[in-house]
Order: sequence, then C-alpha cells, then structure tokens
Amino acid sequence: MAMLNKAKPQRRSAGTDTLIGEGTLWEGSCTSEADIRIEGEVVGDLRISGEVVIGEKGIVRSEITAKDVTIAGRMEGTVKADGVVRITATGKLFGTVQAGSLIIEKGAVFQGNSHMIEGTDDRIFPCAVV
Repeated sequence: MAMLNKAKPQRRSAGTDTLIGEGTLWEGSCTSEADIRIEGEVVGDLRISGEVVIGEKGIVRSEITAKDVTIAGRMEGTVKADGVVRITATGKLFGTVQAGSLIIEKGAVFQGNSHMIEGTDDRIFPCAVV
C-alpha cells in the first residue's frame, strides 16, 4: 500500500499573467509579482514587479510602479518604471513618466513631464521617438 504524499500548496509563478478584461472596472490598489494586461478600466494604484501592458481598449487612472510599461490605450496619472516605458502609436499618456528609458512611437500622444532614472543599461537609449 502506497503512502500518500501531502504536498504543500504551491505559490503561483511570478511569470503568470493577470488580465483585466474588456468590460471590467477595477477600483482600488493592486500589488502583484506577475505581469498584468489591462483591456478594461482601472482606477487605483498598481505596484507590479513585472510588466504592465495597457491594451488598446484599456483605460487607467492611477499611479503605476512596474519594471516595464507599455501603453497602447489611455493612461492618466504617473508611471514609474525601472526599465522601459513605451507609448505605442495608439497610446495616450497624460501625466508624469519616471523611467530608465522612454519610447514614443509615431502617432502616440504624450502630454506631461518625463524624468529619466540614472544608471540604466547603456545599450538602451534614454529617450527615443520611433
């Protein structure tokens, strides 16, 4: 007769993506080790260890602190990223950016202020318009 091995519950992987889908309104703060993709609406602060992607239909009114942030939808507030903040051609950012590097694609909207973080990787251009 075999003995049953009772394993401890496993924590979710830091690589697990979190999706806030279209038609969803999230109000309140969120802290996560996983990447997050927003296609709905978020009102509240986000503290994400990985990457935040605001999809084309996403709307965020918040302060985001993350490793990297990609904005393809609408962002109003403050974005703080140790790595790259990218505003795609469909993206709109109204607020303040503090990042290692900032990439603004042709057609994007950025109205606000930017502050570059010192000590970034020399292979990344601090600011680029593509």
